[in-house]
Formats: sequence, C-alpha cells, structure tokens
Amino acid sequence: MFNPFSVFYVGVYILLLQSRIKVSVSSTMMTTTTEESAALQPYFDFDVPRNLTVTVGQTGFLHCRVERLGDKDVAWIRKRDIHILTTGASTYTSDQRFQVLHPEGSVNWTLQIKYPQVRDTGVYECQINTEPKMSLSYTLNVIG
Repeated sequence: MFNPFSVFYVGVYILLLQSRIKVSVSSTMMTTTTEESAALQPYFDFDVPRNLTVTVGQTGFLHCRVERLGDKDVAWIRKRDIHILTTGASTYTSDQRFQVLHPEGSVNWTLQIKYPQVRDTGVYECQINTEPKMSLSYTLNVIG
C-alpha cells in the first residue's frame, strides 16, 4: 500500500544525509505533560512594587522581573488606550519620555517614564508573548 508520508520522510532523510546532520528517529512521539510545560514557561517575580506614586516631573520606574524568559519577549502596554510602548529593547511610541531599561542578561525590564504628567496616571501592563499571553498590571499615580 502506498503511503505518501513515506516519500516525505525519505526526502527529508536524504536532505539530512546530504547536510551531514545526524538525526535519531523514534516511532513514538514525545509528549509533555501540563506540569512539565508549566515548569518551562517564563514567570513573573511578584516581589516588586506595582503601585508607584511620583510627582509631576519626577522620573518614574516600573520594575518588571521575568524569570526563564527563553525566546519570548517582554512588552510594556499603556492600558487606557492599549498603546504598545515597548517590545523587547525596542520602543514603539513617538513619546520619547518612555523607554525600557534592560541590562543584557538581566531579568529586569524596567519602564522608565521621564517628566511624567498627571495625564500619565493609570495602569500599565508588563506582558510576555506566551500562548496564552501572560501579563502583570502596574498602577502609576502622578500627582501635582
């Protein structure tokens, strides 16, 4: 009986041989339990202040710590208008007062808000692009 997948696997095997890559093939699929999968997921360090009050003009810092990030990205979102402020080390707002501080190799993803105004008061979210998305909310209060 002809199996079209056999042709596919033979083609892949030949390509791998030509590339001189060693591959071991198993007849059983590897499965990961939910518990094992959760152990591999990034997670937030909740031991950071998530409610910050600053006066107008005083630079504010919202500290998000993410452990075991792997190949995922961290983003900062302003909730009132769902505006993406940063993703990874890149800034996605034309408002130059917002910047992410992330020393290389660090678990810290700090949103810096320079010269905050009362209108900046609100909820900001630190997000990880997992499936489903993970997020942690922070409240910034700017007083006059």
